[in-house]
Amino acid sequence: RSGDRRQSSPTSSSSNDSTGTGEEEYREKQLSNKGKTMEEIEEERQAMKAEKKRQRELRKVYETSHEKRQRRLAKKMEKEKKKKTALGWDAEHMGMTNANNPYGDEKLLDTFVWEKKLQKKGLSDVPAERLKVLTAQRVEENKIELEKLKKQRLERESQKEAMEKEKEFLQRIKEAEYYREWEKQEDSFHYNQVRLRSKIRIADGRAKPIDLLAHYINDDDDDLAVEMHEPSTYLNGLTIRDLEDLLADIRVYTELEQQQKSGTVAHNYDAQYWQDITTITEDELAKLKKLSSQLYHDQRIDDRREGINAAVFQDVTETFKNKTPLQLEQLEQRIRSKIENEKGIDIAYWESLLSQLQAHMARA
Repeated sequence: RSGDRRQSSPTSSSSNDSTGTGEEEYREKQLSNKGKTMEEIEEERQAMKAEKKRQRELRKVYETSHEKRQRRLAKKMEKEKKKKTALGWDAEHMGMTNANNPYGDEKLLDTFVWEKKLQKKGLSDVPAERLKVLTAQRVEENKIELEKLKKQRLERESQKEAMEKEKEFLQRIKEAEYYREWEKQEDSFHYNQVRLRSKIRIADGRAKPIDLLAHYINDDDDDLAVEMHEPSTYLNGLTIRDLEDLLADIRVYTELEQQQKSGTVAHNYDAQYWQDITTITEDELAKLKKLSSQLYHDQRIDDRREGINAAVFQDVTETFKNKTPLQLEQLEQRIRSKIENEKGIDIAYWESLLSQLQAHMARA
């Protein structure tokens, strides 16, 4: 045992020496590369590669024919080994040859030839070289066929994907149409509920101004026995709070009616009607607010804020009454042009005058 230990010690020491030498070479290489750029390191690597190639060429020049044969044989064996490895040969069968194999097969490494198939095709007398050419052609044809099949498969997948996208797109359109129809039905439901509540209030004698104003232009409310008056008369006696609520009701009602009658002739008429009612309501609301403010503020301050003095207001109103609708429209255009283009004028006065003119035109 001591002898074994003595015999193993040189081996271990030599391995340690080789390990230490490798580590020292690595450290020296690292130290030599320290401070160098990547270009310099790459130049050294190329120089070492060229030197190895030069030494290899030099060995080829001075080698004997036997050494040359051995080198080529080793290279061939290495290629065969790689080829067999690629074909799936394991280590047990890697060293087999035609002369040395456990099966006693002298043609183990030769290409398999299906004799009966060749006889059936009438190719049994064809030389081996010709068979190789035919086999290569058949392999090439198979490759082309596989490429065609692959291309067809990709085309089918592409068509399938396009069909799926189109199907998804049509489904989204269908869902959008469904939700659009659902929203339309919901809006119609709310509109019908508003109309129904309005009819109930009118029938019970507790109609709101919005109910009477809507009843004035609706043809399907003839079953209600209500005496019709000029729409502006429904605003008489309303307070500031009532007029503000009426403006909010008009805004909600017109939105629902617009969704129900959009694009029809009746809708165009109703829009103008509600626009006139809104203008009259805003005018009445402004008058009430002015009248209310007079109870707490100086009259002169209100006149300056309003833009038109009370005495002048009566004259302006009388002037409007004596004009035709065409003359009123022309006057409105002149006032708008004056406000937009001229400078140094009393903007408050002309805006107030325009508001009074619009209210008068709405009542006409």
